[in-house]
Amino acid sequence: MKGYVKSFLELLYPEKNTCFICNVYDSSIDDKYICSDCEKRLIKIVPPLCIKCSKPIDYASDCLCPDCNVYEKSFEAAKSPFSYEGIIKECIYNFKYYNKPYFYKFFGNLLLRYMNEINYTNFDFITSVPLHKSKMRTRGYNQSQLLAKYMSDKLSIPYADVLKRTVKTTKQSQQSKDERKKNLKGAFAIKYPHTNTKIKNRSVLLVDDVYTTGSTADECSNTLLNFGVSKVYVITIAR
Repeated sequence: MKGYVKSFLELLYPEKNTCFICNVYDSSIDDKYICSDCEKRLIKIVPPLCIKCSKPIDYASDCLCPDCNVYEKSFEAAKSPFSYEGIIKECIYNFKYYNKPYFYKFFGNLLLRYMNEINYTNFDFITSVPLHKSKMRTRGYNQSQLLAKYMSDKLSIPYADVLKRTVKTTKQSQQSKDERKKNLKGAFAIKYPHTNTKIKNRSVLLVDDVYTTGSTADECSNTLLNFGVSKVYVITIAR
C-alpha cells in the first residue's frame, strides 16, 4: 500500500527528470529537480564571508561581520548557500505559501550538496524551527520540518522533534533587528522535556528556510543550549 501511494503521488507531481522551477522534462535532471539552465540562475553566496553567520563581507575571511561583532550569537555557525533573491526567493515563497510542500526534495538536495561540499555534516541530531500551532493549522505543514526530516534521512542523522513555538509572534519581515529580537524573546520552548533528554550534551543542526537577521536562529539556539545541548549549528536555504 505504501509503495502504491508513493507511486500515485509521483503521478500527481512528476519528480525525477522534471525541473521544479520551469517544469521542463529532461532525463539528465534525474532527482536533482532542477535543470541546468535554471541552476545557472541561482545566486550563490561566495567568500569572503563572516565566520559566524556567513554574511558576505568585503574584507578578508576569518573575520566577523559588523552585526556579529555587535550582537553575540548563541549558535556556533550559520550557513546558507544562496542569496535570498530571484528564483530562490520565488521558490521559497511558493514552498511556504502556495501549497507546494513537495519542494522539500528540491531544496533538500541543494542543501545536501552544499553541506557535503563544505564538510558541514558532523552533527548528532537534526531539528527544525517550529511553527506556532495556529499557523500550522492554516498552512498544513512546516516547510522547515519537511526539509529537516528529508536531510535527516539522507544523512542518517536522527531527527529530534524537540522545539515548540509557545508565542504567536507578529510578522517578522517588516521589523528591525531589535524589534525581531524583542518579539521572539521567550517564543520557543522544549517539547516534552522529560523524554527529549537524548539531545543533552549533543550537537544539533537547526534547519530553517531563510536567515534574515538571525533572531529566530539565535532564540531557538538559546532554548536548546539552556536545555543542555552542547552546540547548535544552523543551516538555511538562503539569506
